Amino acid sequence: MTAAVRRGTRLRPWLVRLHRWVGLAVAPVLVVAALTGSAIAFREELDAWLNPELFAASAGGAPLAPSEIVAKVEAADPRVRVFRVPLPHEPGEAIVVGVQPRIDPATRRPYAIDHNQVFVDPVTGAVLGRRLFGAFRLDRAHLMPFLYQLHFSLMVPGRWGIWVLGGVAILWFLDAFVAILLTLPRTGPLLAQWTTAWRIKRPAGPYRRNLDLHRAGGLWLWGVLLIVAFSGAALNLTAEVARPLVSAFSTLTPSAREAGASRLRRPPAEPKLSFEDAFAAALRVIAERGWAMAPLDATYIRPYGVYFVSVAVPGPGHDDGIGHPHLFFDDQDGTLLRAEVPGEGSAGDVFLALQNPLHTGRIAGLAGRFVVCLAGIVTAMLAVTGVVIWAMKRRARRLRRVTAVVAAE
Repeated sequence: MTAAVRRGTRLRPWLVRLHRWVGLAVAPVLVVAALTGSAIAFREELDAWLNPELFAASAGGAPLAPSEIVAKVEAADPRVRVFRVPLPHEPGEAIVVGVQPRIDPATRRPYAIDHNQVFVDPVTGAVLGRRLFGAFRLDRAHLMPFLYQLHFSLMVPGRWGIWVLGGVAILWFLDAFVAILLTLPRTGPLLAQWTTAWRIKRPAGPYRRNLDLHRAGGLWLWGVLLIVAFSGAALNLTAEVARPLVSAFSTLTPSAREAGASRLRRPPAEPKLSFEDAFAAALRVIAERGWAMAPLDATYIRPYGVYFVSVAVPGPGHDDGIGHPHLFFDDQDGTLLRAEVPGEGSAGDVFLALQNPLHTGRIAGLAGRFVVCLAGIVTAMLAVTGVVIWAMKRRARRLRRVTAVVAAE
């Protein structure tokens, strides 16, 4: 097929049309996803830089126990229930506690609250600030969460935005192969002629400049963009596409949602274990398995009666590499229900677990995040230059038609 395209067969015009219309269809969503992806590659650092009053804690001394943190947050606002508690790891850093509304006994409906994150000094328990993660607000406090949600779901309610992004990622992935075929020379020695496609010629007019940026930019980062597109599709359409496809080639361990379906309780029971008990249970598992790790945070998933504890090597960069283990404990007796450990399980399990660190670049640490950030900027540039090239060609075609009509008269 490559030789046919390179020698200028009739297939090439169809590939050009396919590339053009797919590109125009996905360009608006791709620009949004690419630019927000570049920004959130450094979401934690940018968030802390933008909001030092939320993320910096001034008090010195030993941090409070998780139960004391929970008590202080819930006492400050009785309408909320704490569902996530992180453990402090760096002195001078606030912890971000997750909260959700309690049920109002008078109306039997959840209380109306305007926040789901509470920033707490881990030493004193003082509340430093609150915000609603994912709110459509562009002030400093909400900017990075807004960009994250925009990248994740286009800020569309339900799963529609996630499905759109997944569909765009699939089209982008498939179109990448069409795009690289179109860069191949039509005649002459392949390598000798193809090298020109990798360069940006100077001096050049507007059309040539856009064409070179579009073609060379895509070639230099083609492999990275392919990985980002594939992993984006896998993450957005995990249950709909990724797991069914991978299960055709490898046995998959049931997902946490699938495995926990039988535990769903309506109405939820009150837990017998506290966050401190969940952390203690995690420490026992860490000791039993000989891991050089410590608990990071615990999340209480009340409808399923489960504490979800993340553990990792302490210190900066704990999210880098292939990820870190997650442990699930019964909220009544502390039984270990499930352990998700990166690198363990079937080949399909490992493959699916790699998609998030590949998509975020964290698989390669700080350097990987820089590459993903750059890939997002280049992707937006490719989408914009593609539209510009189409518009310039369209204008030229119209001008030729007008000229032909005038000449005929």
